[in-house]
Amino acid sequence: MLRVLRMLKIGEPGKTVLEEVEAPVPGSGEVLIRVAYCGICGSDIHAFKGKHPFIPLPATPGHEFSGTIEKIGDGVSAFSVGDRVVCEPNLVCGACYNCTTGRYNICESLRVMGCQGEGAMADYIAVPAGKAIHIPDRLSLRDAVLVEPLAVGVHAVRKGGDLFGRNVVIIGAGTIGLMVLVCAAKSGAGRVVVADLAQERLRLAARLGATETVEAGTDMVDRLLDGKPYEGYEVVFECVGVEKSIRDAMVIVRKGGRIVVCGVFGSETRVRMADVQDRELELVGTLMYTRRDVTDAVGMLAGGLCPPDLFITGEYTLEEAQRAFAAAMDTGKHVKVIFRVSPEQTRGTEQT
Repeated sequence: MLRVLRMLKIGEPGKTVLEEVEAPVPGSGEVLIRVAYCGICGSDIHAFKGKHPFIPLPATPGHEFSGTIEKIGDGVSAFSVGDRVVCEPNLVCGACYNCTTGRYNICESLRVMGCQGEGAMADYIAVPAGKAIHIPDRLSLRDAVLVEPLAVGVHAVRKGGDLFGRNVVIIGAGTIGLMVLVCAAKSGAGRVVVADLAQERLRLAARLGATETVEAGTDMVDRLLDGKPYEGYEVVFECVGVEKSIRDAMVIVRKGGRIVVCGVFGSETRVRMADVQDRELELVGTLMYTRRDVTDAVGMLAGGLCPPDLFITGEYTLEEAQRAFAAAMDTGKHVKVIFRVSPEQTRGTEQT
């Protein structure tokens, strides 16, 4: 019988532990995935710190992952053993109003692998077959670990509306902010300004298509407004998740503009709702993605529209979890830190 020799858990804030557990057995309609690579998400870091509002501890993290089909449950015909896949990790009821109208990413009973369900920082994970997605041979399993965070950017830009020719500000150049940048540039946005505290992140943003970068600080808003185009900034993406950045966004965006909230806020936040009313601002949330966003992300990565080596800056084994999380929190040095779970799965263009 297969055994999961390693399953990573966050038992309490700041501490990870590897446990030995029985490998999951795929039930009817499920597939068992042997995990190849798994990324550390910003949500995982919030959970690691014990500050994520929707991830109680203990937790088994990991929802950014790639792998190969190891076993197939009854009733599954769309996959074969050995197929290379990524996964859409949202677990939904399929029956609520949002699910039946195509917005299942905000299902009334939403659960997420690695957040409210078991995650992929483990040797194996069983998932509903409908959540697995084939990837083309030209996309390596290592690079495919970026599909999930890129899908977040794809969905966020969709929530921003038609960006063609429009002026955009992205506050925060972490992984999600940079993914939003890639997608905004691809959508034909006219002027894309990225703000962040770290000069290295700003240099990376310039390489990824930002037309202008601004160092975040006490005078950031004044500098942006002094240099704003005639039309103003029509869409602002808040990708940090702190009170100051959302308040700044509400000042930066033009009257009648839209703010897309991508950051995860760990505590209650004060905003001037009078500005929302008086300036007719649109304050829009974005949570996860739907299958269309994920398949678009697969296509972008496979087509070379998102350079993986600019994002993946650290690779660790599960045994090095404490070091990996420490590296992931070192945002001055790292963008995306990933786990090599089963690197022996290399094939074709795979990297070891």
